[in-house]
Amino acid sequence: MIGARRTAACLLLVGLGLAGSALGAGSWVGRAPAVNLGTPGRVTAAEPITPPAGLRPGLITSVSWRFRAPPGLPDLEAWLCHPRRCLPLTAARGRSDGLRGLPAREPLTLHFRLPRNAHAGAVRLTGLQVIVNYREPQKGK
Repeated sequence: MIGARRTAACLLLVGLGLAGSALGAGSWVGRAPAVNLGTPGRVTAAEPITPPAGLRPGLITSVSWRFRAPPGLPDLEAWLCHPRRCLPLTAARGRSDGLRGLPAREPLTLHFRLPRNAHAGAVRLTGLQVIVNYREPQKGK
């Protein structure tokens, strides 16, 4: 009986230790409504994607994004912007550490531009989403 209690106590302590090490990291997911692009050469911003209320201070470690564009859309330019820096996007879906170290509690905005020579007419981009991975700053730093 004592051995079973000791084993249970050890498992509980190990579990608490693992949980404690995971407390310094997290992620949040945000979405924005569809955006319409109509004028080639003009940058159009989607609505800002804001982190959840009450998010603790943290620094971005990586971001993932995705959006859906109509098939055959030529040379769409896209950026994921934090208030301090923009990250050029090379595909409609991806992951990057290009915003690493920036505050995770700031809103992000997707920006798009059709090339000046585009003849696509009005274009609707849907499924705008970001996932922000972050870590809490170490105490004393």
